[in-house]
Amino acid sequence: MNTINLKKVNQTLGFFSMTIAWALMNLIYTFYLVWKDGKAVESGVVIFWSGLFITIAWAIFVIWPLNRLDHSGQLFKPQIFPFITGLYGVLAYSIIVGSLFGFDLAVMFMPLALLTGVIFGLSYSLFIRSDNLILVLSQRPYLKIVLFISPAIILFFFLWVLPTIGPSLVFRYMTDEIRNKIVDNTIQKYKVGDDFNQLNHALPGYFEGFENGSGNVSEETENFGFVLQVNCNKIIRIVYGNPKDVDMTIYGKLQDKPCK
Repeated sequence: MNTINLKKVNQTLGFFSMTIAWALMNLIYTFYLVWKDGKAVESGVVIFWSGLFITIAWAIFVIWPLNRLDHSGQLFKPQIFPFITGLYGVLAYSIIVGSLFGFDLAVMFMPLALLTGVIFGLSYSLFIRSDNLILVLSQRPYLKIVLFISPAIILFFFLWVLPTIGPSLVFRYMTDEIRNKIVDNTIQKYKVGDDFNQLNHALPGYFEGFENGSGNVSEETENFGFVLQVNCNKIIRIVYGNPKDVDMTIYGKLQDKPCK
């Protein structure tokens, strides 16, 4: 371990390790929500607040210890450090969130704090053992900028690139806001007479109330609304636009007509 060069980059590696911990924790939590509820409900709230609290925790609880502790000691071994940082993460989280919002809310998301701390400790303990990585960062300071803006890069990739190139694949895993945008953009591509199965595959899990290829739904957000009625896997009525300008009424039981 090159301790001289490590001193120059340990805060960069610490911040990047926190970023990895934040990203992986949210990814794991998103998969858990999809497994439990079929979609990542309110995952955007967790992404935002966890990012804010982790940044505060890094500034208050991480910067000073990384400057003071001896990185060549046993403490920073990958077999030891993650367990210490896991407990440390729970402590920091409890202090920050508990003092602001009360202990009941802190307990609710404490497992995520533990997971974040463990991932941070594992990432950091592995990074500081890579002499090549430390040498590159110390010789090319501009690369530090890339690591410090990595949270923005990750958000851009997850919240813009993925929904753009594969909206149906990531639909269940997106935040509520992104999922609504995907619905709005997808609905506008269909018309009366189109095959409902194609629309259903484009928005997996969204039309769970439809049975045997028939059903209806009326949804609206602030600037977009739509009515969809389906019978025998064919779209028999679809209207969309600004809710103020669109008839959002579901007429009769069009979807209950017998199939020809």
